[in-house]
Amino acid sequence: MNPWKQAARNLLAQPAFVVVAVLLGVSAITLNSAVGYLKLHFKKLAVPLAVHSLKEGLPEQFGDHWIQISHDQPLDPSTEEVLATHEYVFRDYADRRLISADEVEQLRQASGNEYAQLMGDHERRHPQAIIRAAVTYYTGMVDTVAHVPERCYVADGYESKGYDDYSKTIGNYPDGHPRDLSFRFISFEDQTGSQRVSRNVGYLFHVNGEYKCDSLAVRAKLQDLTESYGYYAKVELMTQMPRLIDSDNIVRDQSINAMTDFLGAALPEIEKCLPDWKALHEKKPESKVH
Repeated sequence: MNPWKQAARNLLAQPAFVVVAVLLGVSAITLNSAVGYLKLHFKKLAVPLAVHSLKEGLPEQFGDHWIQISHDQPLDPSTEEVLATHEYVFRDYADRRLISADEVEQLRQASGNEYAQLMGDHERRHPQAIIRAAVTYYTGMVDTVAHVPERCYVADGYESKGYDDYSKTIGNYPDGHPRDLSFRFISFEDQTGSQRVSRNVGYLFHVNGEYKCDSLAVRAKLQDLTESYGYYAKVELMTQMPRLIDSDNIVRDQSINAMTDFLGAALPEIEKCLPDWKALHEKKPESKVH
């Protein structure tokens, strides 16, 4: 007799094996039935942006005052692979209330070392006058939110001085409702001994139609098994802090106020690039339950 057939007969002759096999089969059928009945989604459908790309969708100027002074440059392939998305914008914006039109034009025309030197000069005089903004978009994922300042800056040799979550009403949505949200603010100091300038960083997320400032809250939102779709966009802002003031928080407060002002101008434009979650949520996905 074929040894494989004999082995199969021996297993089937054992009541414990038969019971376990039956239970596993019933469990699989029951689980699939429950998933289908409850309409649970262990995988998320990707959601395209409302625009062709963030680079094309986001304007060079936010509101009346914040104007782009840097040039859009693609990341090198290895960096883009680590970032894990092709949808990103990294730009520097200047506040025209603090930097003159001539100085703005000079920055826009500069590049390389000249640009870095001009930026350093302006940031020493007005740390809140220039905001380095990063907008990144992810969709179809339910994993952890990997790229947050608490990890990235520490890995780069900075130390966090603690964080605060600020709740703000930043303008109104198109329907007139107030845009109530929170953003996380962190100060980082260089720990490498190379005397790099300290930095203030603020960030928040727009995930499945809502604002969050905590990566764990983003993950929980994405892991909602009743939702078919999943996306999030991270908005991260940074200002240089060329002087540390231990006795007061002047520079810190200036950064928070500048970021709040910037968000008030930028978020309506960013939201235009993101999916219409209400319309998407009301749409019945054609694909089968995952």
